[in-house]
Amino acid sequence: MSLKFGIVKELNQEIDRRVAFSPKQIVELKSLYPMAEFRVESSISRIFTDEEYSSKGIQLTNDVADCDILIGINPIAPSNQIPGKEYVFVADLIKTVNPLFTLDALTGLVGTYNAFRAFGLKFELFKLPAIATFSDQASLTTYLKRPVLPPLKITFIGSETNLEGAEVIMKALKIKKVSSADFLTKNFAQAVYTFIDTPDVVNLESFTTVSDICIANSSINGNSVLVSQESLNTKDGKLRVVVDLNPMSTNSIACTLRESTQDDPFYGYLPNENREVDLHHPGAIVVVAVPDATIEYPKETSEFIGNQLIQYLIPRYFNK
Repeated sequence: MSLKFGIVKELNQEIDRRVAFSPKQIVELKSLYPMAEFRVESSISRIFTDEEYSSKGIQLTNDVADCDILIGINPIAPSNQIPGKEYVFVADLIKTVNPLFTLDALTGLVGTYNAFRAFGLKFELFKLPAIATFSDQASLTTYLKRPVLPPLKITFIGSETNLEGAEVIMKALKIKKVSSADFLTKNFAQAVYTFIDTPDVVNLESFTTVSDICIANSSINGNSVLVSQESLNTKDGKLRVVVDLNPMSTNSIACTLRESTQDDPFYGYLPNENREVDLHHPGAIVVVAVPDATIEYPKETSEFIGNQLIQYLIPRYFNK
C-alpha cells in the first residue's frame, strides 16, 4: 500500500509563509519514493505559489483528509486535526532539541542582518530592506556589498551554530573577527566583532560597554544575565543596538521589554528610565526581539527544513 503525504498550509498564513518542502524538493521526493504520493494543500500566501507546485506536476488539493501523514511547520490544535491521521510538525521537532532540526544558523543570520538594518535606520547611514525581500542567499550577500560601515565593535554571544549563520552577514559586510583580548583593548580602523560562547566565564559588562552592537542568544546560558541594566546605563557606554535572538526564553537581556514582530521589528529603549521610546530618540538603544526570526526568511528556511526532512525523517517511513 502506498503512503500519501500531505503538505498542509499554515493556519496563520499571513504571518508564517514557510512550508515543509519546496516544489523542487517534492519532485526529488517523488523520484526517491515513486511508490508514495505527495500532495500540497492550496495556499494563497505561502512563499512558493500554488502555480510553482502545479507547474512541476505536483497535485494541489483543498482537502488532505485522504492523506496518511500530514506535515506542517506549526502545530495544529488537536480539535482541528483530522482524526486517525499522523501529524508531523517541524516546530515540535525543534522544541525537542533534536539537533537534526535546529534553525540556529538561520536565526543567527537573520538576527545579525537585522542588527545592521537597525543601525543603518537609527543613524540614517543606509537603508536595508526586510530580509524577506531577497530571493536567495546569493542576492542577499551581493546586496550587502553596498553599505559602508563605520569602525563598529560588535559582540556576538551565542552558539557555534548561531555564529555559522551570523558569519554569512559579517563576511559579506567585510567585518573582521578579532580575539576577545584585542576587542577589549584595541581600537580598529574597520568594523570588527568578537564571539563569546561561554558567557559564564567572562565579564560580559566589559564587552557590552565597549560595543556598538550586541547580538545575543539568551538561551545559551540558562537564566544568567547577558546584558544587564547596569551595563546599559553605563555613562561611557557605546551600545546602540541590541538583538535578542531568543526573546521567548528568559529575561536575561534587560532591554527586551517585549517581543517585536516581523512587520515592526525595532523599538527604542531608554536605559536611564527603563522604558520604551521611539527608536530615533537621541538616547535610545534600538532593540530587535523577534521570536522565531526565521519566519522573516521564509524561502531559505523552508528549503533548509525540507532538506533535513528528506535526509532524516521521510526515510523512516520506508526503511522499516
